Amino acid sequence: MVAPHPRARKARLATFAALILCLPVAVGCGGDDDDTDAPPKKVTIDVTRKTGNRAIASAEGIIKNPTAVAIRVSAAPKQRVVVSWGLSCPRTAGKDSTDKGTGGTYSTTPPNVRALRLPQREIAFCAVRGNARLTRKGRVKVTLIGSER
Repeated sequence: MVAPHPRARKARLATFAALILCLPVAVGCGGDDDDTDAPPKKVTIDVTRKTGNRAIASAEGIIKNPTAVAIRVSAAPKQRVVVSWGLSCPRTAGKDSTDKGTGGTYSTTPPNVRALRLPQREIAFCAVRGNARLTRKGRVKVTLIGSER
């Protein structure tokens, strides 16, 4: 019988050691069913497309338990687009709410993604809307995206 090459033996030993070291980590990761450590789920709230001269695309929807909300705008041919948005996140159940929401308008050259600031309190859901208006003839697309717990 021929003895194995010394490098092959070292490689097998290193692989075995790595397996032994990683095994406890892999076993410890999947034990509990608690979803608190799960990453936020990415969702598309609404998508709208329009075509024409100075076309306006309007998207709106509701996201439950949001951690982030953004508006994405694209246009063809490339041109300036005026974007209007609104966000209303009432307080959680059982509390009086006088929240009037937030909104704004900005001008951009797509493709563009802009995060919308959420209130710094506990939120059950948010109502979101977004409009994009072309400055010339073409196609425009508005996508409302978010992450929820």
